[in-house]
Amino acid sequence: MKGLRNKIFLAGLVFLCAVIMSRAQETNATGSLDELRSKMGAYIEQPRFSGALWGIKVVSVGSGKTLFESHADRLMSPASNSKLYTGALGLEQLGGDYRFTTPVYATGKISDSGTLHGNLIVVGHGDPSWNERRLGTNFWTAFEPFVTILTHAGVHRVDGDLIADATFFSGPPTGSSWAIDDLNGGEVGMISALTLNDNLAQVHVEPGAKAGERCKLTLLQPGTGLILSNQTVTVAAGAHAHLDFYHPLDSKTIFILGELPAGDAGANLDVVVPRPADWFAASLKIALERHGIKVFGHTRGVAWPQSGTEVAQSGAIKLGTVFSPPLREVVRNFMKPSQNLEADTLLADVGEMTRSNAPTTETSEDAGLAALHHFLDDVGVEPGDVRFDEGSGLSRNNLTTANATVALLQYMDMHSEAQDFKAALPIGGVDGTLRRRFKNTAAAGNLIAKTGTLRWAHALSGYITTAAGERLAFSIMLNRFAAAPGRSGHDEIDPLVLMLADFSGHSDDFASLEKSYAPLGTLLITPFASAPFPHPARTEGHQYHDLFYSTPEHYLDSNVALFIPKNFRVSDKIDFVVHFHGWRHTVAGTLPEYKLIEQFAAAGKNAILVVPQGPYNVPDSFDGKLEETNGFTRFMDEAVTTLKNSGALAQTNFELGSIILSGHSGGYHVMAAILNHGGLNDKIKETWLFDALYAGTEDYAGWQKQENGRLLNIYTDHGGTREETQNLMATYKTKGVSFFAAEDTNATLDNLTTNKIVFLHTDMVHNDVPVKRSTFSEFLKTSCLQNE
Repeated sequence: MKGLRNKIFLAGLVFLCAVIMSRAQETNATGSLDELRSKMGAYIEQPRFSGALWGIKVVSVGSGKTLFESHADRLMSPASNSKLYTGALGLEQLGGDYRFTTPVYATGKISDSGTLHGNLIVVGHGDPSWNERRLGTNFWTAFEPFVTILTHAGVHRVDGDLIADATFFSGPPTGSSWAIDDLNGGEVGMISALTLNDNLAQVHVEPGAKAGERCKLTLLQPGTGLILSNQTVTVAAGAHAHLDFYHPLDSKTIFILGELPAGDAGANLDVVVPRPADWFAASLKIALERHGIKVFGHTRGVAWPQSGTEVAQSGAIKLGTVFSPPLREVVRNFMKPSQNLEADTLLADVGEMTRSNAPTTETSEDAGLAALHHFLDDVGVEPGDVRFDEGSGLSRNNLTTANATVALLQYMDMHSEAQDFKAALPIGGVDGTLRRRFKNTAAAGNLIAKTGTLRWAHALSGYITTAAGERLAFSIMLNRFAAAPGRSGHDEIDPLVLMLADFSGHSDDFASLEKSYAPLGTLLITPFASAPFPHPARTEGHQYHDLFYSTPEHYLDSNVALFIPKNFRVSDKIDFVVHFHGWRHTVAGTLPEYKLIEQFAAAGKNAILVVPQGPYNVPDSFDGKLEETNGFTRFMDEAVTTLKNSGALAQTNFELGSIILSGHSGGYHVMAAILNHGGLNDKIKETWLFDALYAGTEDYAGWQKQENGRLLNIYTDHGGTREETQNLMATYKTKGVSFFAAEDTNATLDNLTTNKIVFLHTDMVHNDVPVKRSTFSEFLKTSCLQNE
């Protein structure tokens, strides 16, 4: 027996090792960015996805660099990823502290005996929070605040009607392009400014005492007005259970269908209440009477397209207001379980709160979508990348791109409501719709993301931290995929997420970047003590409008790139071109996007290119230590020392030669500071502004006059630099200073070479200015630098 147990143990151990090795092969740590891209690309190209559509984007939150993308511009069905947009919109427009109000009015006086001689009116403003299942309470708890208001007002009797006014929302009670199956399947209730239990009632079905009898039906909530038609039957014990219902449109009758075996515990069916305001009024009347407050009039609900109640006209008296929980809780309550009605209710709420942005003839939903598009303009989403019909994702017509979703995630990561937004997302292996996924993996407790599921659409978008500690924002959408039996589209998405969780490399893969430029020369990327950051002025991060940029992610990178062309000749003095990137950029991103090294090599000049890391992927023009007095002198001294110690040059007995300052966009700020008090003005021979003359004009003009330097400025109509450039040209004309001005397409190399001051107008867009027409290379070719 002992030998048999050993054999069983060994066999089990072999099996366990095989499982572990198989698992390791699926999600083993990936060390380089190239390897990660290769693995993810190979995965989605498998034959089983040949008929499906992928839309994927993965971006580093810190660097803004794209780690992987596949058809990121493809319009895809996001399913419940739509809720990311609705939740973000609500938090952005209203704030996490916002509470929905539901005022209670009386249209008559209250007598000394406590009789309200008039109507009692409850005016809904879209509070979706009254839900007994979520609160873990009984049905009547939701009405306690209303009872309290009437009790404090001294009301014991209402002679008039009890009216539930839901006219705050304009438009049909269904989201645009919802499928009828969504309502009949209990996926969602009717949209209303007054909502109970997500406007779904529960029918409890129990089997009869013996086979052949009807099942017993119980409507668990009162006041719904629903009529149950029992079409069920009890079958023999142990038989298959099957329940369903059919609810004809705009009918109070619900047909309960199916069968339950004898002895079964029974089940609850969620059924739609077609007139939520009527239900609210009827239920509130019962709740008040349970507390001894009698209502002798009728109950009725009022909703679009009916007119509102007589609150304004009758001079009604407000008895009190019921407040919702903070919006952060409302968003969390629909994000984590992916609750549809509450998301669409919030979209309608925002629509009414921002009604001034939409015509009065538009529905609340239309007004909400208009607000969404205004918001997405601020986010930086490309027009046409988001095409929504409603806010929950039930609509099969909702379309978005991975580009848009990741842009939203990046924006919200830095938003003043970032904490509430991220706290609303399901956590992998822990809660919400991700509670059963990613358990015992590197994504458990690490991944926060919104799921999305329709029949042919699956999505997962959110945030995850890699094995190297880098935070990523990602969107993965899979459409038109028919999963194998026993699997779903989520099973196909999850391995991609685990590849991200197990990635041990970094988006700024300097080794790969240095290797990629080897054919053109030697690229060194190394930290400098004199680099712009870290700096005391940014120890608390940086606030820009509603966005906050933390110090650890955006103001600690001290890397500097130095590029030595392949045919560089070392002499007694070495010349440098120092380039400053603009907003929302990094060294690793600037070099390839603007092809700085390719252009530098193509110009054939005997100089070294230097690109310091400024604010790391931030809308910020401040460049820390390089803006201090003599900060540039210290920086260039360190550049010379670094090159001498690098072993990349044949000789080390050289000094600093001529310098050219070059800057794009926000790079203007540090350049102006350098020219004003950074030192080495006698070494700086040229200054180039690539759509960057936003300010500091006196510093540029003063340096040019004092040093007789070469000033090149190319500007656009829409980058914000046109007015400043035209003012400088006007000043030069007044003072009789000669300069050359032309369209960039009309200027020749001779024009650039023979003129000290050059202004070029271009029809290019802002980010194309340094690269699209090889402008950086053209400036180099006409510079004072010697040829190789």
